[in-house]
Amino acid sequence: MLHRRLISESRAIIRYYAEKYKSQGTDLLGKTVEEMGQVENWLEVEAHNFNPPIYALTLHLMFASKMGFPPDENLIKESEEKLGKVLDIYEERLSKNKYLAGDFFSLADLSHLPFTQYFVGQMGKEYMITSRKHVSAWWDDISSRPSWQKVLQLYAPPF
Repeated sequence: MLHRRLISESRAIIRYYAEKYKSQGTDLLGKTVEEMGQVENWLEVEAHNFNPPIYALTLHLMFASKMGFPPDENLIKESEEKLGKVLDIYEERLSKNKYLAGDFFSLADLSHLPFTQYFVGQMGKEYMITSRKHVSAWWDDISSRPSWQKVLQLYAPPF
């Protein structure tokens, strides 16, 4: 499917730019082999476990009617349940580390920003984040970063 291909390519692009500009600003890939391994691990978790249900929720809660199809209530319920399980794993991980890959902000955290912003904003599902103490603190931290706030100022939401 085209949308899956674009998402995969976007992850390759963020890895490329993180490597190319790692000497400028925040090193998003990790400084040691162990840190880099953790970044890659949590990027894979995001790609294969977090993204599929949050993508389905975004599609069905934000765009279905605009794209001419009815939201699939069963898929929405299933996706919320799957995402809840992933967030429970994140809660456990974040109870031991400030960020997903360790105690440093990385691509693993950054990759969660766009869809989670829709999730807590336009979709009104912030309770799934705020009901988890460590996930909530992590979200507050990463979403309040000046660079993300600048993106939000420059980017007009789809509606």
